[in-house]
This record gives sequence, C-alpha cells and structure tokens, in this order.
Amino acid sequence: MGGSSQWLRNAERRGVSPDVVAEVVERHGITPRSFEILDKLEEIEDPHGKSFFLIPPGTGPGAAREAVLMTYVVNAGTDYAKAGTRPGSQPGTVNDFPDTPYGAAQVQRIIERQHANGWSYRRDVGFVERNGGRLVTTPNGILMGVAGNRILSAFSAQGGTVWGDIFMVNIRCADPAEQLRRIVRSGHAWYADRHGRPFESRLALDRVLHHEERHSRQWAAKGRTRMITDYGWELFRENVFRKTNRLEEDAGLSDGGYR
Repeated sequence: MGGSSQWLRNAERRGVSPDVVAEVVERHGITPRSFEILDKLEEIEDPHGKSFFLIPPGTGPGAAREAVLMTYVVNAGTDYAKAGTRPGSQPGTVNDFPDTPYGAAQVQRIIERQHANGWSYRRDVGFVERNGGRLVTTPNGILMGVAGNRILSAFSAQGGTVWGDIFMVNIRCADPAEQLRRIVRSGHAWYADRHGRPFESRLALDRVLHHEERHSRQWAAKGRTRMITDYGWELFRENVFRKTNRLEEDAGLSDGGYR
C-alpha cells in the first residue's frame, strides 16, 4: 500500500473527517511524494495498527526529521485517548490530559518544535548510531531509541530520558533494533531490571510517548541550556525537599509511570 493510500485509510478508520485531511494537504503541501521517505524504512506495527519506522544507519538529520513528521501524518492519530482504558492497562489510572485532535494545527506545532529542537537531529541522530543504538519514528512525532553501549546508556535514567526530540529508553542491549521491535509490538513501556534485563510493563506505550513528547515541547520552549539547568533544579527539589518535579508533572505523572 502506498503511503498516501495508507494515510487515507488510517484517517477513515480513526474517524478523521475529509475536511481535516484536506486542510492538512492544503496547509502543508502534502502529496503522494511526501510519503516516499517512509517507503525506504522498515515499518513496525503496534497492536492497534499504528506505524513506527526504523531509522537505518547512515540516515542524515534532514531525512530523520522528515520521517518523524510524516509518521505523525500517516498515522492520523496517536490513540492516546484510548490508552488508559484498554484491557490490560494499569488498573485505576486515567490519562493526565485530554486528547488533542489530529489535524493541520498539530502538524504545524510539530514542525515548529522540530525546528526549535533541530540540534537533536543534527547532533544526536548520528551520535546514537555511532554508539551502537537505533531509533524509530513514532506516531507522536518524536524519535524513540535504545542504547547499544555504555556511553549511550549514560544518557538515559529511570524509565528513559528525552533529549530534544529523542526519547532514549533506559535499556542497553546487543540488538537495539530488535528491542525496539519488541517494544512497539507489545504496545507497552519497557524497563530494565536491576540486572539490566529488559522487561515489559503494563503501562501503555501510547501514554508514555505522550508524556515524552511533552518533554520535547519543554526542550523546545526552554532551549538546551535552560532545560538542563531547570531539570537539574527540579531533581534537587525532589530529592532534598521531597517536592514534586514540576517538569514531570507538566508532562503527566500518571502517563509517565510516576504514580
């Protein structure tokens, strides 16, 4: 199936109106050729039919950025609204935020966020590859990665860490691409146990990615230096004064697995 046909099928399946599709086309100049970037990538489907795409070694920053944007477009939705209510979800929890409708305004917001976080494409896509890691595009319009060596794993803590537009899962393994396939196909967040072995949780991946994309927005709004400084201060308040980490709260404490 061609990318444009897949997009229209996804839009119909998710109840996106033809008017919304037409606005995305008109406002952002989407044509069948716009989806060709995805045709070159390995597609990985989650349990709900959403498409993630594995970034191959040697991909340049511009191509990675384009693939991320078109992954949001082609999926025509993130399933965030349903993520806390599906069978197998963590009991007693609900999403932290109302869902944001799919549409041209969201495409524009992602473009602007990508521009503000452009350093994470120029510097860090290649950095992940050089250190044995792999990345996938996500329906939320960010990248998700798994580390391949100790250097790269040092850039992720707790359940994972966002750097600009890249969410690095806190897992290091010999085959990061296969681990990313497992994560996507499971539909849940994965973590490492105290021995470093990956395990699947019950927290919906759709919720985690929503949480991490909000962190990407924080990076875009604050810039690299201020975001690092502010997050360090929030960790200090949290650990010393037992205060709530306000940046994590803004990203969604339940969505991020903090409560």
